[in-house]
Amino acid sequence: MFLWNTFLSAQIGIKPLSASRQALFSSLAGQKLDALCALLDRLAVHPPQVLLFDGGCEAERTDIARYWACCALCERGSGEGPCLLCPTCQRVAHDEHFDVMAYDGRVGQKEDEDSPGFFRAFTAENARGVRARLLDSPKGRYRIVFFTGIAEARPEAPNALLKLLEEPSQTALFVLLVPQREQILPTLVSRSLCLTLPWPDPFDYEEGEISDLTERLASFMSNEGNFLATIAAKGFVNQPKARDFFVACRKSLLRVLAGRPQTRLDAILSRLEPRGLDIVGQWIGEADSMVQSARSPVSPVRVMSAFAMNLYGLFAGWVWPK
Repeated sequence: MFLWNTFLSAQIGIKPLSASRQALFSSLAGQKLDALCALLDRLAVHPPQVLLFDGGCEAERTDIARYWACCALCERGSGEGPCLLCPTCQRVAHDEHFDVMAYDGRVGQKEDEDSPGFFRAFTAENARGVRARLLDSPKGRYRIVFFTGIAEARPEAPNALLKLLEEPSQTALFVLLVPQREQILPTLVSRSLCLTLPWPDPFDYEEGEISDLTERLASFMSNEGNFLATIAAKGFVNQPKARDFFVACRKSLLRVLAGRPQTRLDAILSRLEPRGLDIVGQWIGEADSMVQSARSPVSPVRVMSAFAMNLYGLFAGWVWPK
């Protein structure tokens, strides 16, 4: 990824981080996503019908999707990036643009009815509603549809999405947001231009409480200590801490895959065969998505507990998903 970003930086030319981008899309601040944003600026001249973003964290994937919508819809866009100042860019950034729709497979139909938000329930019925809406001309140049939580949706929903992509419209653009592209139907991936957000640096080590949590998880895996009781203590875990914990777990997995295990948790994960490591990667992605979802009905403590128990069961031979 570093080499790819370096190549893009040289070929495209990276503009300094604008104050407007930092203000609207806080998770895109810093240089690590500048190359990807510069690429999207160019792609907006002839936008692909389906873009798939994987990697990174959920906040980065959602913000890069919004940035892409600004690229495609900006009133002043010219292939050099959106202005992020016009009314269109402002409405997109604040989830208020009529031509931008969003669906999440983790949102239940009842939640959708009781408190509809920007990300609506991703159901087969709603997917059919998207098809009907796409028949109308957009107010701007395109109508853009985001889909996330695809792996967690009911089986009929991804199939309905596939039918949408099989009936292209010149004014419709689709954006798929997934932790890992392997988690969704290969036919969806094959119809997409896939762009991977930078993964965390696996050798940038955590300190303090997060380091202590991963050490406690390693102890739990070795039948020592009580990780579950630790995280269950009132007020001990909040959403940011849970997110940092799963970032640390992802880094541990990346170090193992790189053949450079260094921590106690790394050493334990190193015992797994490639299929087991793939399963752990999927679990980390799913848990991370649930923790970061503002509409998830599951608390961060329960997500961390379920992850720890699944991991323990995997090593004990109790759990082996297909």
